[in-house]
Amino acid sequence: MAEDVFDIVGTTQGGAFRVDDVVAEGGFAVIYRAYHGAFRSNVALKCLKVPRALSEQEQKEFLESFREEAELLFRLSSATPSVVRPLQVGTLTMKDRRFVPFIALEWLEGRTLDTLVHERLREGQPPLGLKAAVKLLTPVADALYRAHRFPTPNGGFVSIVHRDLKPENIFIANVHGRETAKVLDFGIAKVKTVTTEMVGRQSAAQSNISAFTPAYGAPEQWLPKRFGQTGPWTDVYGLAMTLVEVLVGQSPMEGDHAAMMGSAIDTERRPTPRTEGVDVPDAAEAAFRRALAVDPKQRFHDISEFWNALATSVGLPGIAVDRGASVPPPAQDRTVLAPAAEVPDLVPSGRRPPQRGPASAPRHSPQGAPGAQTAPLQGPASRTPAEKDPNALFGHSFDFDDGGERGPRIELGTGRVRRDGIELDAPGTNRARMPSAAAFPVAAPAFVERPSRKMDLGGPLKLVGLAVLLMAGDWAYAAFTGEVLHFGPARMLWLAGPILALGVFQLFRGFVADGE
Repeated sequence: MAEDVFDIVGTTQGGAFRVDDVVAEGGFAVIYRAYHGAFRSNVALKCLKVPRALSEQEQKEFLESFREEAELLFRLSSATPSVVRPLQVGTLTMKDRRFVPFIALEWLEGRTLDTLVHERLREGQPPLGLKAAVKLLTPVADALYRAHRFPTPNGGFVSIVHRDLKPENIFIANVHGRETAKVLDFGIAKVKTVTTEMVGRQSAAQSNISAFTPAYGAPEQWLPKRFGQTGPWTDVYGLAMTLVEVLVGQSPMEGDHAAMMGSAIDTERRPTPRTEGVDVPDAAEAAFRRALAVDPKQRFHDISEFWNALATSVGLPGIAVDRGASVPPPAQDRTVLAPAAEVPDLVPSGRRPPQRGPASAPRHSPQGAPGAQTAPLQGPASRTPAEKDPNALFGHSFDFDDGGERGPRIELGTGRVRRDGIELDAPGTNRARMPSAAAFPVAAPAFVERPSRKMDLGGPLKLVGLAVLLMAGDWAYAAFTGEVLHFGPARMLWLAGPILALGVFQLFRGFVADGE
């Protein structure tokens, strides 16, 4: 029997739930059986193991996110009976005032899918065949399909993604004498993600918090910067992995985290039924191979396509589909986070086309000064594109997508530089100060003062500043989107490196010239 981690057996929680005993314990939660006095019915009390490191403000934010997820779960369970129904969200009353959120769920009689798989193995029975497994889990596929196309009050659709599908989160319930599969923990995976972000990776690891279960994690959950965001395609992967375990009798992914991640992103060997020694029809094997593709863009984006391909291969009816609502494909560039109250998942957003700067204007020397290396006048009409817009050097302005609103623009700061007696505004302004007419040698060449041999350091400093800007832009882009910014085949950092080296080299030459 699981341990009473929170020491609440025999107490009344939430004003109505008499806690009777412990049912199960996992890395993120403990489940208790409680009795609702008013309804005279049992309920499942799922109590979360939230780290003690959360501040009071973080606790409030966590609880609010948890309530929003429970609200969506309630609406989803109202639309499909294959999703377990939530009844209440709150926090436990603890003697030490510890923060322990809980969610009360409908009580189900039965067993989880992993228990079913292990019982058959223990009793010497063969694993379920593909036809029996598809028939058993069709309600799960239907629930996921509905969640990925969940209607909103304004007539649109949002995509509610589970993100942690596995046999432990599928319950085979006995309902009126019939076995039916129900999905558990919708929304809990995102709550795990929120907690992980709050306490940090190291603290989260020490607290056994994981936003996904490694043995069933899709490549984009392991390496989001390489494979992009999670979405309905992530649930396709999770359901396919779950079904493979049912067919094989054990998880196809085993070992430590590094080994499981290596297997998850191995393009040469995918954990399909035939790879694991199970004979299935050709059409089913092809469907599994696509559902378990490493690259999300090559995967099924619609779970009904995967499931109906399997059902057709074994002569079963699939799930009814509504083609009026489409699931967006994985974003290839950047993503924005929509408000959790409306859309709980990351929604793909298109990349803005690059903003091209004007063509570069040639630099020239003033008339009457042949051979004089005098800086050009820096008035509004004579500025080079890179000085009008420092980002125009590469034809891009770096704007961050802020959910449709124009975000902050990265520009070089302003300052003053002196060049041949002329005080100029640095890039970002368009004014030039001319102290006197003597600053511009326009008389005969005989009266022109020879320019200094010392190298102007303004250009090298600009190169160094631009390189630093590009590095900051690369870091900011990765921090905002979780992806790496590319210009064609090249990363921004690859461009910043040569520019920085050139600037440092020219600075060195300038210092040498000053020393002569």
